[in-house]
Amino acid sequence: MHEYTLPFTVQSILRWKTVNIYPYQIHSVALSTFGSLIGPFGGFFASGFKRAFKIKDFADTIPGHGGIMDRFDCQYLMATFTHVYIASFIR
Repeated sequence: MHEYTLPFTVQSILRWKTVNIYPYQIHSVALSTFGSLIGPFGGFFASGFKRAFKIKDFADTIPGHGGIMDRFDCQYLMATFTHVYIASFIR
């Protein structure tokens, strides 16, 4: 466990000056925040990409639902972010 000093604005709200947490918890918060706030936009990006090329589905692997890419477009964005995050901040 490490002791971290909180920013002044957080100190005034929570009335705590420090917090004792494990370092992996900071990374968990960063990844989960990105996954919940930005991750869903992977689907919007994929839809815009398909509209630009005037195609309905990326494939017909799953009839009526599009291909594998249509089911996992948000996960591809999250996997890319996770790889960049690990390579930049953890290693």
